[in-house]
Amino acid sequence: MDGQIQIMKNKKTISASKFRQDPISGDWILFAPLRGAGHKFEGRTETELVKDKCPFENPAKFGNKPPVLVYPVKSGTSNGVYQNKTKNDWFLQIIPNKNPAIGPELGTHDVVIYRDHERHLADFTKEEIKMVLLAFQERYKSLAEEKNIKYISIFHNHGKEAGSSIPHPHSQILALPILPPYIGRSVDASRRYFQEHNKCTHCQMLTRELKEKKRVVYQNNDMVVIAPFASRAEFELAILPKKHFAYFEQVKEPELSALADALKVALSKIYKKLKDPAFNFFIHTAPVDKSLSYGHYHWHIEIMPKFDIIGGFELSTGLDIVAIYPEEATEIFRK
Repeated sequence: MDGQIQIMKNKKTISASKFRQDPISGDWILFAPLRGAGHKFEGRTETELVKDKCPFENPAKFGNKPPVLVYPVKSGTSNGVYQNKTKNDWFLQIIPNKNPAIGPELGTHDVVIYRDHERHLADFTKEEIKMVLLAFQERYKSLAEEKNIKYISIFHNHGKEAGSSIPHPHSQILALPILPPYIGRSVDASRRYFQEHNKCTHCQMLTRELKEKKRVVYQNNDMVVIAPFASRAEFELAILPKKHFAYFEQVKEPELSALADALKVALSKIYKKLKDPAFNFFIHTAPVDKSLSYGHYHWHIEIMPKFDIIGGFELSTGLDIVAIYPEEATEIFRK
């Protein structure tokens, strides 16, 4: 079934439209399977950009600022952090964004560039993905020390439909002086649930998912990959630690290796089953603000493939329309 994802109108599995409420945020999602009838959920728009004209192939050559962090292709580790960082033969480097979304007077906008122009994250080995996660953590901790920073957003855009203007593989890190609205709602919902039940809402959700197994795509000793009950996009996946923990940047072994494994599996399934679609992934972790306690929060990663353009209904109502139920997506990913 790889690369042949298509919902047919005469399929008995297609049911009527239904609303589902996100058990954590409280947001409503409209599932409309008939809307996806005949839709091929696969592939993405290719963006042409030859290597010698790519601003990320040789960042210094194209007038980018010097990197703030460089990880070489091979290196030893000390306390989980890669050592002997040099500017030669680099695996990844983090540079200030040449055209930042947020200026230095407000925050920081970094680009995490990966060396190979045509090798995407789904092609990385587990060890390479672990190195990426270590770089995210190291830069996060450095930015968290800056004044007036309330939240640090780590995300990756793959493909034109997902907002990537440069096809060379890269991620981004933004340090913000505010708590973004969506994150704020998630954190507030987590806090309210904990105050009412003295339990983590994500942990409760995970307990149900692991018991039912209807939406569990993959799991190892420390991480679980699920298709969320109220997915906000077709074939959305979420990666959560099985043990309650609020801060991604503080994750250590063996959980970090388990996370690299889970992320590799999730990205590979999306790449293979859906023929390399555009997608976004982002890390949701507790805010930087040390004036409040966020022990109630449960960090996680969300991966959202992109197949359609957001229309007027979604923009005018704030309701997402999803054309495939997560249970069906799970079956496809498992095959």
